[in-house]
Amino acid sequence: MRAFVLSGGGNLGPLQVGALRALLERDIRPQMLVGCSAGALNAAFLAREPTLEQVEHLADMWRQVTRQDVYPNGRLSVLWRFLSGQDSLYDNRRFYAFLQRIGVSPAWTFGQIQGARLYVTATNLRTGQLHVFGDDPNDRVLDALMASTALTPLHPPWTVNGERYIDGGTVTPLPLRVALERGVREIYSLHIVSAREEEEEPGLVRGVVGLLRRSVATMLRLQAQHDLLLTEERQGKIRLHHIRLSTPNPPKATDFSGEEEMFDLGYRQAVAYLEQRAGASTVSGRGSSVWWRRLAEAVGIPRRMEIPPPERQVAGQEALPPC
Repeated sequence: MRAFVLSGGGNLGPLQVGALRALLERDIRPQMLVGCSAGALNAAFLAREPTLEQVEHLADMWRQVTRQDVYPNGRLSVLWRFLSGQDSLYDNRRFYAFLQRIGVSPAWTFGQIQGARLYVTATNLRTGQLHVFGDDPNDRVLDALMASTALTPLHPPWTVNGERYIDGGTVTPLPLRVALERGVREIYSLHIVSAREEEEEPGLVRGVVGLLRRSVATMLRLQAQHDLLLTEERQGKIRLHHIRLSTPNPPKATDFSGEEEMFDLGYRQAVAYLEQRAGASTVSGRGSSVWWRRLAEAVGIPRRMEIPPPERQVAGQEALPPC
């Protein structure tokens, strides 16, 4: 069985969309999808039907999302929520409405998904343990996505059957263990990582925000490495394709523009990995921008903008905080 494992990555989720397109274009298709946080959104969307057409519909979802869908209101609202002792700095009701607007019905269960087996991770706030939605076919996909993306302190915990859950990346941003425990033999991990922390000298990081960002990035990197080590321990039984995805100029966490550039960049980074594994020395010359336009026209989705020239791939990266 082949699994795609999609890491968290916040508003860099479009990188995974481009990588998914590169995989499916080469007829590499999953029987299982495991997702955390932003990766859970991508996994759930693709699990309906792991096809190139569905990838384009997933891309359109990222084109639609805005800052107000995820981080509504302004600084005064954030300050009021903080001073009044709310559970988070932002309300999650608009995001809940957005998911329904793009077709995630409150009645939709994991057992109704036919394209591929789907698992979504979250963290049980009471026990601190990783919880996997999808083992129970009656689990609701909308609850799973709200739980997996509940990044504290930005978003409040999500309650399911009396238990409160927060972002799955709190335990591990790259939940390879979920695929391993369910007997897969081949894994393609789409791991969103950050070049920013690698470029910074640790001793030069200053300020509360900078130090907090560095601390969280280090914690997440170590957690992802733990799952990678679990996979390495099963060499000979598990074939792992670890595809690292990044952008040299990441947007602010609340900026949901630039998705077209990230589609293209994720595609090229995945192609580079696949061709390197196949012994090729260069990235395919196929015009990815042309591919996106033709596919969008074929499925009847209007394009909002042309894809600009791709940016170079950056080596040396650390995991991003999920959201």
